[in-house]
Amino acid sequence: MRVRAEAGGSSPFRGRPTVLALFSVGIYLFLYAPILVLVVFSFNRGRLTATWEGFTFDWYRKLLGDAQILGALRNSLIVGLVATALATAIGTAAALAFHRHRFRRQAALDALVILPIVVPEIVLASSLLLLFAALGLRLGYLTVILAHLGFSVSYAVVVVRARLAGLDRSLEEAAMDLGAGPGRTFFRVTLPLIAPGVLAAALLVFALSIDDYVITSFVAGVGSTTLPIQIYSMVRSGISPEINAVSALLLVATSLLLYAAHRLERGRGAREALPPVLLGLLVLAAPFLLGRPAGGGEEGVLNLYIWSNYIAPETLARFEERAHARVRVDVYDTNEALLAKVQAGNVGYDVLCPSNYVVDILRKQGFLRALDRSALPHLANIDPRFLNRDYDPGNRHSVPYFWGTCGIGYNRKRVGAVDSWAALWDRRFAGRILMLDDPRETLGAALKWRGKSLNSQDPEALGMAARLLLAQKPLVKTYDSANYHDVLLSGDVWLAQGWNGQFAKVMAHDPDLDYVIPKEGGSLFIDNLVIPASAPHPVLAHAFLDFTLEAEIAAEICRTMGYSTPNRAAIPLLPPEVRTNPAIFPGEDVLARLELIEDLGETTVLYDRLWTEVKTSR
Repeated sequence: MRVRAEAGGSSPFRGRPTVLALFSVGIYLFLYAPILVLVVFSFNRGRLTATWEGFTFDWYRKLLGDAQILGALRNSLIVGLVATALATAIGTAAALAFHRHRFRRQAALDALVILPIVVPEIVLASSLLLLFAALGLRLGYLTVILAHLGFSVSYAVVVVRARLAGLDRSLEEAAMDLGAGPGRTFFRVTLPLIAPGVLAAALLVFALSIDDYVITSFVAGVGSTTLPIQIYSMVRSGISPEINAVSALLLVATSLLLYAAHRLERGRGAREALPPVLLGLLVLAAPFLLGRPAGGGEEGVLNLYIWSNYIAPETLARFEERAHARVRVDVYDTNEALLAKVQAGNVGYDVLCPSNYVVDILRKQGFLRALDRSALPHLANIDPRFLNRDYDPGNRHSVPYFWGTCGIGYNRKRVGAVDSWAALWDRRFAGRILMLDDPRETLGAALKWRGKSLNSQDPEALGMAARLLLAQKPLVKTYDSANYHDVLLSGDVWLAQGWNGQFAKVMAHDPDLDYVIPKEGGSLFIDNLVIPASAPHPVLAHAFLDFTLEAEIAAEICRTMGYSTPNRAAIPLLPPEVRTNPAIFPGEDVLARLELIEDLGETTVLYDRLWTEVKTSR
């Protein structure tokens, strides 16, 4: 390696590029390439994340009208700013105390400060959820801010203590000798000297807060969905370019504020730092100016907790106009996340949308309110095939909302006709196969291929299924439950296991793509609307359930979201290309081969263990 170093302290990279300079450029590209790609693709006309289809501002324009994303960004900023102010103040005070005094068992106190940094996030999240439940706190803004404060104060203490280590105490002593009191000495001498450390701590806390997903997903409640939760839940139906747009705006705003902080730190005047500060604050203020406030009175507000992209904003607007009420929407990404939050109690939601096996669990544990059938006259519109199922006999606690299947999406041009799960074990397609990252569906596919039930609790059958998945692993390109449909559409894989609704969407973009439920059978899911036992507005909740059962509304939801509706009165109102699409509405012979995924109780642990063995094997 040759480094060009010139006399007089000039840059070592001046003149002809050196190996070190090229290496440095490569490192910077590696660090910032993902951010550059995100910004570039926020202007991409196409929805696919890996295919450039032309320049457009459409996603920024749509972002301004997306109340859910703007609301989530607004929540993230409120939580981040409050947590930053509190954590920085507490952390600075604690760092000063540790710096100036020696306490008994100082080493133990130091370890306690560091502990929240090293504790796994999932442990901290579950413990905070249990704590809030024990205290009877309703999940919402307060619990999210307390949780963020809990894990970020330690970072502030560590950063400010590092700055204090280089502080010359004689300056403080000189000020006090000249008559300054403790308060004046702190604000006129100490704080200016440690200001860079305090600012660094504040920026670090803000970054940690605005980025947190795991802990927030456990402790967020009504009206407090943050941007990471919104993005992660949207992954279930594909990442929207609107997310790229909001991320790019957030990046611009924080860069402007960092630039202003840098100029202040270099001793520039406030006048020079003011323009970037104003621009950055203007960008950050956009969700407050354009989005609807999350607050409001409790009366006339319906709190809906639902999968992302499961109901259109215009449908919600129609209900709000009719009921003279507001709908406050929070989203989740897995049934397990919903289950954990409801079981913790005191969540404050009026309507939930769990899948069938979760309805069974919540019903048996007494978390659901029995429905008032007299308030649901449009329940008669539901196809009897989706009523009175084992997970809720008599539909005393649930009404069907969507249903769907799990099968194989494939490229006819590449693999020909497919009719069996065996295609996913065909060595001719090595490296072109995608499997879901889901223990029930992947083990279920292997079980169905060998003629077993996908709800099998037989350890021998499950062991056989795990061995089949281990043998298949060298053929699999990736395990993906989020963007499997986009990966198939991009051509990176030719066969993909997945759910029908997403495949139906990409089939509209490529006539070579098809979807099949294998001849051995597949899984069926039914997502339902339910009212929690603790719902604060049960009358409004019943009105919302009946609203979604109306034929015209159910058709609108099916048409805009692309999933199968169980509402038989709605089907004649759908466009022909939707109601005749076999991927959305399979025939009776196909339905006869489907099996509902059921709650397996303690056997679920065995499924999870076998799936972990498959995923971690080499």
